[in-house]
Amino acid sequence: MGIINSVQAIKIRRNGELVLLAQYRTFLVEKCPDFAFVRCKITPAIQHRVLANWEAIACGHTPAMRAKGHSSPVVYFYDSFYTRLFEVAPEVRSLFRSSIIVQGKALINIVQSIANGVNSADAIANVVELAYRHNQYGVKMQYYNVLGRVLLEVLRDCTGHELWTNELDVGWRTVYAYMMTTMAPILYHGVTHPTERDKAMAKRGRYRHNMKRKRI
Repeated sequence: MGIINSVQAIKIRRNGELVLLAQYRTFLVEKCPDFAFVRCKITPAIQHRVLANWEAIACGHTPAMRAKGHSSPVVYFYDSFYTRLFEVAPEVRSLFRSSIIVQGKALINIVQSIANGVNSADAIANVVELAYRHNQYGVKMQYYNVLGRVLLEVLRDCTGHELWTNELDVGWRTVYAYMMTTMAPILYHGVTHPTERDKAMAKRGRYRHNMKRKRI
């Protein structure tokens, strides 16, 4: 069975930075290289920028969304996301067993949670729950890199290239990286049925695990 150990996998610095323990950072770099930040911090400027951008997209107020003239900007967003995702990674289609409408709403909830939740008291707790659910669904770590890249691509398309600044790109990348930093230890160990104690520890960035077990 191996030795059950407990480690502080995520350190939250006083300035709000998240820092991963080395073994989990190595895993994140290997499986999700585009969003593996050495230190991850959501500044007020990043949060404001991301929230304003998402609100403009969801309300259809960006130049790109006005040009498309879609009656439901949110529906257009998730249709575009899943169409593009299945084009670049058809192997993930089997993970999405429910209807595209249900999946679309789930995507919107995740995007809104990321945009609104960072730096809040419940931010890590919400992401922890998401990570355990995704372990149950069988989502492999490397899929998150594709998901993040497609998410940024669709956000850029819905914003308009003329308004998609480097600052906005960095902002969304940082928010997604924040989520991945929080999820990495859970995805590493692959626990699908955590105890309440496991969840409580994970919400503090701490994990109890069998050292012989590792998710591939």
